[in-house]
Amino acid sequence: MKKNKVHIDTNAVDRKSKAFFAGGKFNWSKSEADVWAAIEAQMDAKPQGRSLFLNFALSKWAVAASIVVLFSIGSFMRFHTIKIETTAGQHTIVTLPDQSKVNLNAQSSLTYYPLWWKINRMVKLEGEGFFEVEKGRKFTVNSAKGITRVVGTSFNVFAREDVYKVTCVTGSVKVKSRLGFEAVLKPGSKAEIQSDGKINVLSGIETFPEVSWKTNVFLFTASPVRAVFKEIERQYGVTIDTKIDDLSLYTGNFTKDQNVEEILEYVCPAMGLKYIQKSTGQYLIIMGNE
Repeated sequence: MKKNKVHIDTNAVDRKSKAFFAGGKFNWSKSEADVWAAIEAQMDAKPQGRSLFLNFALSKWAVAASIVVLFSIGSFMRFHTIKIETTAGQHTIVTLPDQSKVNLNAQSSLTYYPLWWKINRMVKLEGEGFFEVEKGRKFTVNSAKGITRVVGTSFNVFAREDVYKVTCVTGSVKVKSRLGFEAVLKPGSKAEIQSDGKINVLSGIETFPEVSWKTNVFLFTASPVRAVFKEIERQYGVTIDTKIDDLSLYTGNFTKDQNVEEILEYVCPAMGLKYIQKSTGQYLIIMGNE
């Protein structure tokens, strides 16, 4: 007596597998219960072991491959980045996937994850940027020294070297240092993270001096003069070497429509300093009595 053989169409299986990995449309015609019922029927019919092994082997291979593909797609979505950088003297406006906007100051960089945006609205900032955030999920700005979280608001973040300052213009802003200290800002308040991780908050301030750079106006109130020269370097793409007292403070302003030497002409005398042009785009700042 001949034994009944169960025929498994391996060509059909192969076609489905190829369709899956080619990115084509792949629809199961049976429910999970129907598939298991068919497998049990084949087992009851006592098919040849080799054919049944082929069926399970292909199934396991397809499942494993599916996991790898899904993991690869998820990883690509999670880590695919867009990075925008500005050079000295350059400002630019970045529109994020949800139409939130970031105005980047000179020598700054902004990194975000466009394919992951609907899951997590998060950017990385180094430098300075003014944010206008659309309402929605939590919005996070990460920098080396601190983290700023909002829902829908406008605020300025200054994150350069050891300085991290956040100014809230509208809405509500939460600032957190890397050491775990937190502060919540309301409109007209500013936070600065100290060297020990604690956060110093000033309320009832005039926010325009903190964001005036957007209109190419640069205001300073009792600011370290070195910081003033750093800002001049960023906005004009020049190099300024200083040989002065670190404790010198400057109060004043300048606008971008002035040339760099015009600015140095009145910043330096006000501080008892003078400048020497070493070469094109290079200046040396020394004490006025030298």
